Amino acid sequence: MKVFKFLLFVTILAFLALFYAYSNGYYERLQNDKVILTNQKIEEFENNLKNGKDITIEDYMVKDKSYSTKTSELSLKVSDKASNLLDSVIKFLFQKLGSVVE
Repeated sequence: MKVFKFLLFVTILAFLALFYAYSNGYYERLQNDKVILTNQKIEEFENNLKNGKDITIEDYMVKDKSYSTKTSELSLKVSDKASNLLDSVIKFLFQKLGSVVE
């Protein structure tokens, strides 16, 4: 019963967080930021075109920053290996348990 109450609490908490974010316009603000960035890039493109500069698509692409480090990449690899190992162990245990039950 405690697990059910905990899951219900987490579900309600997640709903309230999403509702709060939606009601404060978080998604709309993100979309507005994208529109502003697009309009700035269009204006920059038009100015470069008027000035006769060389135009390449790379000049106007927004580059995503990569925040990964060697440590985070290593921890991700370790996590994947641990997940695969745990999955194999659980499958093995359930196969053995299934053969014992039959």
